[in-house]
Amino acid sequence: MAEQQTTTKTTCPYCGVGCGVLATPLETGTVQIEGDAEHPANLGRLCSKGSALGDTLDLGNRLLHPKVDGKRVSWEQAITSVARGFSEIIAKHGPESVAFYVSGQVLTEDYYTANKLMKGFIGGANIDTNSRLCMSSAVAAYKRAFGSDTVPCSYEDIELADLVVLTGSNLAWCHPVIYQRLKQAKEDRPEMKVVVIDPRKTATCDIADLHLPVRPGSDATLFNGLLHYLKKKIIWILSFLKRIPKALPRQRQ
Repeated sequence: MAEQQTTTKTTCPYCGVGCGVLATPLETGTVQIEGDAEHPANLGRLCSKGSALGDTLDLGNRLLHPKVDGKRVSWEQAITSVARGFSEIIAKHGPESVAFYVSGQVLTEDYYTANKLMKGFIGGANIDTNSRLCMSSAVAAYKRAFGSDTVPCSYEDIELADLVVLTGSNLAWCHPVIYQRLKQAKEDRPEMKVVVIDPRKTATCDIADLHLPVRPGSDATLFNGLLHYLKKKIIWILSFLKRIPKALPRQRQ
């Protein structure tokens, strides 16, 4: 009698969207991957990397045992070899001669351990991750604009917006789950307007009501012009409000 297949709800590890995934082991030894329709981030949608998660479970091309100089060794031998290498380099050149570049697909506990190893044990500060570097400009902008490294909206806010402006972003390729949600929202509400500001005509322009192919380097001019226009509008509104007489006191009933 065949064993009953058990589906596990899990999370895609590749980016910060955190898409919900349904993983079901098959009798062939493979795993069927589907998007979790009940998950609030992706609502069942997956990008190409998330859809291919099942392929990463194959052990065929994985390193299953420690090797040194191409030869299989025990874990104790491998750890000793790495420790000896670090010790020799640090003794000769100091702790700042060592650097760690950590993957963005590790867990918080792994980050903590790697930082402790570098800063607390080795005594250097040369550790960084691609997960921080890829968000460094956004983090700096969030802190300057809002005072905190906090995303100021949710995916639902984007779907409910009347106007969405995409600046230099090929959302269809770089953020396909959000692109699919935005595309669906525009189909549900045709009055939603999408503007793409990008020198390139990308796949994202397929849902754009207006594509502004600005010349590279001229985006600052565009935004300064928009700010000037908004300033004039705000000044006009404030002057108009000052001319409105104060409301008369309510009459006694």
